Amino acid sequence: MTRPEPVCETAGIATCALAARYVLSEHVIRSLMGGNITIAQIEAALCTGRIIEEHRHCERDPAYLLCAVHGGKPVHAIAAPRADSWLVVTHAYVPAPPLWRTALHRSLGELMSDSITTCFFCSGAIKQVTVGNFDYRLEGRLYVIKKVPAGLCQQCGEKYVDAEVGRRLNDLIAQQAFTGSETVGVMDYAAAL
Repeated sequence: MTRPEPVCETAGIATCALAARYVLSEHVIRSLMGGNITIAQIEAALCTGRIIEEHRHCERDPAYLLCAVHGGKPVHAIAAPRADSWLVVTHAYVPAPPLWRTALHRSLGELMSDSITTCFFCSGAIKQVTVGNFDYRLEGRLYVIKKVPAGLCQQCGEKYVDAEVGRRLNDLIAQQAFTGSETVGVMDYAAAL
């Protein structure tokens, strides 16, 4: 049985989005930079989306997973309305297997059993992968470490490394065990205004 959609929440989220009274989390910025989603898709989810899940946490405001179609593609956005009439958009993505069977229905596939199985931030399923490039910041410097074994959230893209991998990463940086260097693209937001 599907619970009725909270109309007041949907309307409040749309009102905040239309008034540009929302902020985007770093998770969302990563998705934007990766070309996985656009602002137009996010705003479509906020303004016209249907609430398909309610996420509650004892120390946070409730958040709502909204689903909409934009440009023929389904899009999900997780939004947390705040008491100060602002909206926090914590995650935004295009739903896809293996986590989503359809845009409205999660898959019921098996989860990993040897580590954490769900993402702390969005409750998405975590899959073990080898991350091609893992960014690591230490004392203001950016390091890129390749081929890192990690857990990857299939919904929001958050990465997790276990304690042993974390220690090894730290040791590699402390030892300055570099195998090369790469050029990093930099954008100056203020210069573009």
